[in-house]
Amino acid sequence: MMDAAESSIVVDVESGVILLSKDPDSKRQVASLTKVATALVALEWLDKNEMSWEVEITVSPEAVSGGVNPLAMRAGDRLSLESALLAAMMASDNTSAYAVAEFIGGKMQGGVTGSEAVKIFVQAINREVEALGLKDTRFVNPHGLDEGNELGISTAADMALLAICALEHPKFLSLCSMKMVEIEIERGRDSLVKTVRNTNDLIGSRGIDGMKTGTTGRSGPCLIATAVAGNEDAGRLVTVVLNAEDRFRETVLLLSRGWEERRRLESQGSPVTNRRLLSPAK
Repeated sequence: MMDAAESSIVVDVESGVILLSKDPDSKRQVASLTKVATALVALEWLDKNEMSWEVEITVSPEAVSGGVNPLAMRAGDRLSLESALLAAMMASDNTSAYAVAEFIGGKMQGGVTGSEAVKIFVQAINREVEALGLKDTRFVNPHGLDEGNELGISTAADMALLAICALEHPKFLSLCSMKMVEIEIERGRDSLVKTVRNTNDLIGSRGIDGMKTGTTGRSGPCLIATAVAGNEDAGRLVTVVLNAEDRFRETVLLLSRGWEERRRLESQGSPVTNRRLLSPAK
């Protein structure tokens, strides 16, 4: 059933108009959708400091101590920040997300390392959250894993707004639009080539070119997706489903309904009439 997700939303990116929704403001865990915020803050930090995303980062013992590590990285491995972001966004790699946070957090506050550096980075994420107006969102780590008693929370509406803001960065989509990519990891004197596979089964179909999957025991299966119509001038949609038993099927159905609703509103000549805006129309 299309409405099986506990929360869902479909938004027209250009106008910010909410086309469809179900309990979009219900607060929930959102698992690895958190990594969208991690990637966006990392990209913005690189821009601000005029640094290349080819800068090399090192995987710490803390980074490999828990969560998903699909590339089987070890403490001491080295890779570019770009490669780490690709692994985090495409393969939902917690080790890479932690390594990114640890590296940038340490640069944000010189001399800080390990978990303290990660805390600095998470504080930066939450400042970004506040600046973007995500009123019902707070993250507690850079990867979305449910740890201890303190849990991150968000909503479908907030995740959609975060996705729209992320799409404005010129490099963001390149981190999640491919089905697979090869990256290099330096291990001692050896150079290892690893294949990063996208956990989003919908990439490359129906105009879908992003964005992020997420699953934990508390969140259930989640997905942010974004898609363009048949040509560049026909618009872009963002969908979010939270705790959806079949997140891929539900997303496809929501996108189909969303495009139909967008066309209906356009035929009326005023797509924002009597509609809630997720963000101010551009």
